[in-house]
Amino acid sequence: MGNNCPLCNLELREEEIFYEDPMFIVLRTRDLKGHRERIMIVAKEHIHSVDYVTYGVALQTAEEVGKIVFAYAPKFVIMDSTFATIKEHWHLVMTDLNPKSKDFDQILLTRWVKVVDNINGEMF
Repeated sequence: MGNNCPLCNLELREEEIFYEDPMFIVLRTRDLKGHRERIMIVAKEHIHSVDYVTYGVALQTAEEVGKIVFAYAPKFVIMDSTFATIKEHWHLVMTDLNPKSKDFDQILLTRWVKVVDNINGEMF
């Protein structure tokens, strides 16, 4: 990858990885911002955007992995990159909806790509 992109240069052996395939990796975000879990799906290739079909695959993957990671929560959201710290590498963040988290107000201001009902989840 050879650039100074923080997502390209992750030391994956030091990260909590929940899923990986040839196109994507799902891992814990560095800053949980007061959440029990906060994860992201990241394109393995250094790209700024993905096509429609790839986006659909990413959403399906994010939802499937998220249902496992957020098993404790009644709902979680997949958010777009409105407030992304790293804008040059395509990724989406998934988070629970803990109203006591540090970024809850920011979550409410962010466009949600999808709200996922997690019927086995419990309330905080």
